[in-house]
Amino acid sequence: MKNSAQGLLAFALILVPITMFAQGEMGSITGKVRNPIGGPVAGASVQATNVSTREVYKATSTAQGAYTLTNLPSGSYDVSVTLPGVAPFLLKGVEVSASKTVPSDIDLKEGTQLSTLGEDPLSIATDLERHHPPSGPTPRTFEGKPDLSGVWWSPRTIDPGKPEFLPAAVEITKKRVEDNRKDSPPAHCLPNSVIRIGPLYELVQAKSYLVMISDDDSPGFHQIYLDGRSHPKEPDPQWYGHSIGHWEGDTLVVDRVNFEARVWLDLDAHPHTDQLHVIERYRRIDLGHLETEVTVEDPGVLAKPWTMKRVSDLAAGEEIREYICAEDNRDVEHLVGR
Repeated sequence: MKNSAQGLLAFALILVPITMFAQGEMGSITGKVRNPIGGPVAGASVQATNVSTREVYKATSTAQGAYTLTNLPSGSYDVSVTLPGVAPFLLKGVEVSASKTVPSDIDLKEGTQLSTLGEDPLSIATDLERHHPPSGPTPRTFEGKPDLSGVWWSPRTIDPGKPEFLPAAVEITKKRVEDNRKDSPPAHCLPNSVIRIGPLYELVQAKSYLVMISDDDSPGFHQIYLDGRSHPKEPDPQWYGHSIGHWEGDTLVVDRVNFEARVWLDLDAHPHTDQLHVIERYRRIDLGHLETEVTVEDPGVLAKPWTMKRVSDLAAGEEIREYICAEDNRDVEHLVGR
């Protein structure tokens, strides 16, 4: 018995320094998130992805814009932030070592909307402060399906995924950005990118179809058919694609194909090919929140499918107003390119 006790004591003495050493292997990344004019950004979701293991670590910025990502194993990390009204932020190759804190401030840049009225970062931040989604159970239709109807705030990206664009697509994107995005379709009063939505959007649900309306797009609406039809057999490209949907339990699965060649894929100016296939999964988890998972498949521009996750708040008391882009389009004359 005595020998057993001595053995356990010796094991414990060995374990303590090993445990302390393991804890000491962890590092951290810290800094501040600032908006395009230098002010703090509160409530920003900062994400660090370990390049080797693909494990994701998250932190939320404080009222002063400060964030700290802790308990990071030694290695290289990609740090990202995605917020409405600003360009997505991605800093690659942040090296973390044992027991070290890496300073890394995040200075966000304006997005592609050129800070026109209602689309600038400060306006969108003000809108976010107005979010007070109601609580309660998920509403249902007469048929017993979740009712997705309502006006919703632009979805927050809670998991941006990790798209792997092919070299040719990266080159096209680079040229578009260097050319001041002067050929961006919305700058010419044409529909916005395939996976962009908001700042407000409305869902109108019936038994055989669902209509999606965006408040700052032209024409700003498209139909999702729920009547069991298939996609057209003959190519018939459309700016919003052709959308059909079906229910899997309480999740509405929307299948979109057949996109117009001139539409851009996303706000980062990525292109697409005629192989583009978008799958959206909508789930109203309660009265005030709508979860969306978007998977983009396009072997012409992506090495593998890209999946992101978003959450929208019900915009209680808000309504969609008409949007006539051609009525007051002042962007084009300023988009001179290089």
